[in-house]
Amino acid sequence: MRIDEIVELARAAHRLHWAMTGIESEGDRRASLVTAAWQQDVVSRFGPNLVPEFPIGEGFGERIDLVDTQELIAYELKVSPNNTHFEFYRDIFKVIVARDNALRGLNHFVFITPDIGARKLQRGLARAVIEHAAFGQTAFLPDNSR
Repeated sequence: MRIDEIVELARAAHRLHWAMTGIESEGDRRASLVTAAWQQDVVSRFGPNLVPEFPIGEGFGERIDLVDTQELIAYELKVSPNNTHFEFYRDIFKVIVARDNALRGLNHFVFITPDIGARKLQRGLARAVIEHAAFGQTAFLPDNSR
């Protein structure tokens, strides 16, 4: 399944480029590097139907990390294990707005995050949201953040 391959490419980019440094600007730089490398690898492997930085609609100024315009799947990559839940909820709203505006028919959302962050999403409100949203999936990255 292509989703599994795309998640595996995210894992590979994460292993290659990510490390917790304790320095916010360095973490931001590395997160951008991981995301860009992943996006490039996915587009190189699967072609132009995979669109990085897909705008959610006119005038919102927000983008989805990667969208499969053929299969109608949105992918968001949360590189750092910090504040995963904030990014998760924000990304859900981005996907809903995109589905209602720029990408009608969007039917699947894959949120990729380090396993420590993903474990936090397996309880409480986040778990209820995942179970409620038939189009949701959370993928785990290896936890090499230590």
